Amino acid sequence: MINRTKLSVIAVSAVLAVALTGCGGSASSAPSSVSSAATSAPASSTAAPAADTAENGTAALDSVVESLLAADPISNQFEIAAMNIEYDFGLKAEDVAAYKGVKSNDNGDAGLVLVVEAASGKAQDVVTALESYKQDQVAFYGNYAEFAQAQSNVENAIISSKGDRVVMVIASNACTADLNSAVDSALNS
Repeated sequence: MINRTKLSVIAVSAVLAVALTGCGGSASSAPSSVSSAATSAPASSTAAPAADTAENGTAALDSVVESLLAADPISNQFEIAAMNIEYDFGLKAEDVAAYKGVKSNDNGDAGLVLVVEAASGKAQDVVTALESYKQDQVAFYGNYAEFAQAQSNVENAIISSKGDRVVMVIASNACTADLNSAVDSALNS
């Protein structure tokens, strides 16, 4: 009887050890993949300037975004991250050389200012993806009667490009300015 108990304890311990090893195996491999990613990062950033997307913009885009925010003040600003660029806006990382943007984090306010420096020759692809995002947002806000102002603002969003620069602006609920001239100015700066 004692041998069975010991055998059961050993068997359960072995199963748990295997389970923990399986969990620990992926965690122990993470540092090596992180260090290999850090090692390969300089090579990829010299080969493809599109790697700047992880930093939410460049100094060159700061003044453009600030001028757009002066015309379209966004309340409770949420900085657009690289993850948002890919998953929310549907932009491919290789299509984006740099970007800078903020959106409102207030419920029912669709306010957005986004400036994208597209990779060479990819501006139209960026515009197409942003048009798709716009349609998705119109459909989303259309589901809620209390968000009628936000839906109207999204329907009137401005998406424009010049060269490799693409600008998307959605008026915040508090915005009363005509944003066309601000977008034109941003594209010409």
